[in-house]
Amino acid sequence: MVIGNLKKTAVRSAGINVISNSIGFIFQTAGVIVLARLLTPKDFGLVAMVTAFSMWIMNFGINGFTEYIIQKKDINTLEINSIFWTHLFLASLLSVCFILFGFFLVYFYKEPALSGISAVMASSFILYALFTCHFAVLKREMKFTYIASAQLIAVILSIGLSISAATIGLGYWAVVIRQLTLPIITVIAAWIIRPWRPQRPQNLLNALPALKYAIKVYSNFSLSYLSRNIDNVLLGKFHGSTVLGNYDRAYYLSQQPIAQLLQPLTSVALATLSRIRQDKIKFAAYYIKVVSTISFTGMAVTISFMLTAQDLVLLLLGPAWTETGKILMALIPALAATLTSGTNSWLYLSLGQPGRWFRWNIIATSFTILAFIIAAPFGAVAMGIAYSTKAYILLLPGLWYAGRPIQLSPKILLNSIWPYHSSALIIAAFWLYISTHWMPLSIFLSELHIIIRVALVACTATFLYISLVALFERSFKSVYDFIALVKLFFKRGDA
Repeated sequence: MVIGNLKKTAVRSAGINVISNSIGFIFQTAGVIVLARLLTPKDFGLVAMVTAFSMWIMNFGINGFTEYIIQKKDINTLEINSIFWTHLFLASLLSVCFILFGFFLVYFYKEPALSGISAVMASSFILYALFTCHFAVLKREMKFTYIASAQLIAVILSIGLSISAATIGLGYWAVVIRQLTLPIITVIAAWIIRPWRPQRPQNLLNALPALKYAIKVYSNFSLSYLSRNIDNVLLGKFHGSTVLGNYDRAYYLSQQPIAQLLQPLTSVALATLSRIRQDKIKFAAYYIKVVSTISFTGMAVTISFMLTAQDLVLLLLGPAWTETGKILMALIPALAATLTSGTNSWLYLSLGQPGRWFRWNIIATSFTILAFIIAAPFGAVAMGIAYSTKAYILLLPGLWYAGRPIQLSPKILLNSIWPYHSSALIIAAFWLYISTHWMPLSIFLSELHIIIRVALVACTATFLYISLVALFERSFKSVYDFIALVKLFFKRGDA
């Protein structure tokens, strides 16, 4: 690809992913609203007890083989074929093991329903293995429109099926159906979009380099996954499925902005950085620019989301989920830190250094587990506070360590994000104080319709945030940069 077109291709690809994910988010939110009113926190809690483990195992190969195919300079069809069959074999073996693991979950949580849920969820391991190579090749070719379309169709159809199941009274099985139909539909779409078909298994040793790379990447993913899900395991063990159900929905809502902003950019950034990694100056400039834009956008979302969290839960899920609103407010501060620190993996993977990523994750995961163990006996809100606190403690050390191989200056990294995080912190503290202690404002807000109150608070917080950022930067540079990227995405022309 011509270097001059790389930026436009990357931006437009990212924009396509973000827009697709945003549309998917609308449908997912609608599905969450409907399912929350048809099901109970216990229904979601039961499935969360299984998915805390099944999602971890299912991701073997997805996290590893995908990155290997994307970043490898030269790769042929024979090697991809070997990777496909290796992944499918391992996924089948893990599926059988997880069915047996379901009986341990019954003993651990004292919930008989978990064995059946585990048996059904185990089949998803095989399904994901059936389309991982197809999607990896499309990402390598930067054909993100096809992937985005397939994923969007899968999201919409799976939500429709799960709502239908809940309507006829299937309870927690409606949530399981949502989890299972998503990969089924994606497999069908992937095999239609990408005409490549695997040949018979042969020369599986060709997959050995990919397997070694995948194990390193998956080891990193496992540590990150452990730090993101040990809270679910501990809450389920200490407080049961109802408390876990409330926490699970709050965590889901708090992670959606991350899914809409960070996940669509990851594949694009990895493909782009891999192409320019020989030019350290251009590499560092690209990374800093993206991190700055993500932090600016992410903090705007975070501040608005945090200040409207309890009203949003009441509006969307209903009065039966009041506790979820309190938990959500405790979790949301971690959103911005997670968005920024989530870009660390781009550096490790594009530079071919999963080993360094693994060493950092050992430190981060150990600290996270300790924080969660301390918070677990005190309930879900305390767990949310612990989650947000550890995210900020680890933010700057993580950026510093990830940037060392390309001599990314800690000062430059800090300068690229501090105006946004500082502005959001000041606005949040200011608004929470005056809305609580200034009675005229408190009375005025309480008398508004909930939809108007949410819109007013979100718009006011965003306006104050942008104004303070501009004051710190002494310009509207961040706003102009964001608008320029949006214009570049919509600009017509060959990518």
